[in-house]
Amino acid sequence: MKYAYIWIASLWFLLSGFNLPDEKNFLAQKAANIRVFDATGKTFELYSLLGKKPLIISPVYTRCHSLCGVISNGVQKAINELGTLGQDFTMVSFSFDSSDRQMNLAAYENRWKMDGVNWKTISASGEAIQQLLSSIGYEYDYDPATKEFNHPSILIVLTPSGKISRFIYGVNPSKKDIKLAVMEAMAEKTRPGLFKGFYLRCFGYDPVLKTCKPDWRFIISTSAGLLMISLVSGLFIKSFIVSKNQDG
Repeated sequence: MKYAYIWIASLWFLLSGFNLPDEKNFLAQKAANIRVFDATGKTFELYSLLGKKPLIISPVYTRCHSLCGVISNGVQKAINELGTLGQDFTMVSFSFDSSDRQMNLAAYENRWKMDGVNWKTISASGEAIQQLLSSIGYEYDYDPATKEFNHPSILIVLTPSGKISRFIYGVNPSKKDIKLAVMEAMAEKTRPGLFKGFYLRCFGYDPVLKTCKPDWRFIISTSAGLLMISLVSGLFIKSFIVSKNQDG
């Protein structure tokens, strides 16, 4: 029994560093239909952007000069290569910074040459922001030292009915990933993608070097957790074999 407790503790230690969505709890669930505003100052419900097409949400914040730019650049490259934005799906960059205002959204759209129709930047009140993020399993941390938000790079793909179809992880989504995600979302299907999430979690953004680098703290803690699980599992199996031999 003691090995079982140690194994459970090891597993918790391994997974405690994750701040990625628990997909089994969020896939096929509906995103909150909150009231949002865009770069023109217009307010509307999030679901009004769905129509008969999937909607891809990219959580960002406009004053971010690190990961958000990398994310938007990767998204821009992928959707330009795909060439079906507006035809097959709609895209929004959703600011989770409650201090962002209309002019901030407009500047962000201009920076990334968004058309403001098929790809626009939106935000909401603080309460509405948290309501949406909670409904899609998106989490972030605020770093008082740098006055920046630490957040994962995830695209949330919604079906035309507002259900979460897939999470696309990473700063450089491929046009293949987006195309497949859009096709499945259109058919109201869901597909997990946590393995890519694990890969993504091994990297962080260095605001000084302005590049992605290995998150050694997470990698080391994960490796330690895996090692502990392996050792405890080995001891448990050995104990079980010895016990069986003694009984025999």
